Amino acid sequence: MRIVLILIVAAWGTIALLTFATTSNKTLDAKLTAAYLLAWPVLAVALFLNEPVPLWLAVPTMFGFLPWFLAGPHLYAIVRDPSRSRPDEIIGIPRAYWKWGGIGSILLGLAFDGFV
Repeated sequence: MRIVLILIVAAWGTIALLTFATTSNKTLDAKLTAAYLLAWPVLAVALFLNEPVPLWLAVPTMFGFLPWFLAGPHLYAIVRDPSRSRPDEIIGIPRAYWKWGGIGSILLGLAFDGFV
């Protein structure tokens, strides 16, 4: 199973690095989106390898991984054409999700950490 995970992460890493390299002459939003596509799974894998992780850290990481996983085509479209990004978005994801999702996931993680 570890070999499969290593192969998946290696393939993803290679593609993400190539995507990040192609944004050198694009806007800041395209660069941030490419960095998000590259960095967030690294954080998730680092937390996975360093178990046990406090829930106040693990829950926000998983909630931050959801837009990465579900909005992949939209984020890749922003990397290819930065004009598709809207003014109320950060890295192609609405500001409200980052603000309220971040606050809620940290509070949820603290609550779970206190009860478990």
